Amino acid sequence: MSSLQQLSLYATVQSSKIPQLLFTVSALTGMRPLDLRQQHIIFSPTISGHGPGSSAGVAGGPAGAVSPLESSRIDVSREMPEAAAAAEDGVGKSEAPEWTLTIPTIPESGKKPVQVQAVSKTTFRKSEEAQADNTSTLFRFLRALNYAYAYDYLEKGYLFVHNGIVIIKLSQIAPQKPLQLHEIPVGGDGDLAAGTVANGRRFENAKFVNTWVMHAYVEVVTGPETVGDDLEKVKIAIERLESLKAELSGIVELEIPDRALLDPRVQLRR
Repeated sequence: MSSLQQLSLYATVQSSKIPQLLFTVSALTGMRPLDLRQQHIIFSPTISGHGPGSSAGVAGGPAGAVSPLESSRIDVSREMPEAAAAAEDGVGKSEAPEWTLTIPTIPESGKKPVQVQAVSKTTFRKSEEAQADNTSTLFRFLRALNYAYAYDYLEKGYLFVHNGIVIIKLSQIAPQKPLQLHEIPVGGDGDLAAGTVANGRRFENAKFVNTWVMHAYVEVVTGPETVGDDLEKVKIAIERLESLKAELSGIVELEIPDRALLDPRVQLRR
């Protein structure tokens, strides 16, 4: 699992301004936008006698030890390319994209000019012997950690890369109606959850909200395995984001969002 520091700025954009903004960002970055089509399934921790909140959930830990995962939601996402969408409709075959697990922490407070948030990411890879779609296995794995399906949404939009390190994502989402699965522990009926939620969503039928979100961010890899000075990397990332903010000023205003909107914690009640 990779440990990252994500430095971000955000802006909301109305649909009417998207063509102008795409033209401006394309000119600024010198690249055509990359299409973004993703599915996100959000899992929340549950209360149980076993798992992350108990001694059984922390190897070698004392009774009542708390796993770092316990109070944070997990965002499970995968790319949904046109090829995969076509395969779902019976046009050709495409190997199912791998799932990425993202575990954010509480956004940092302070007087930095950008939002800083520690994030852990890992790809749930399938073995060579496994079937193309390992969704059911993933859901059962999360259930073993005492996580259950909370909600899901589709995301579409565009990606750019600026100055080599700044990722600019311009996207809109389509919240999906829970199919009476929000109270069903994922893994108790893994096939139902995997088949209905993960494989039953269609972009062509989704109702996307009118407001778009621009997310400009840099992900700095941290930890003992990294090369170079982490503080220097963060400094450079902040400078690049501030430069982008200045260049887009008057077209879109990139800002630090309300920290509460990025807080992944879940209040657990017994």
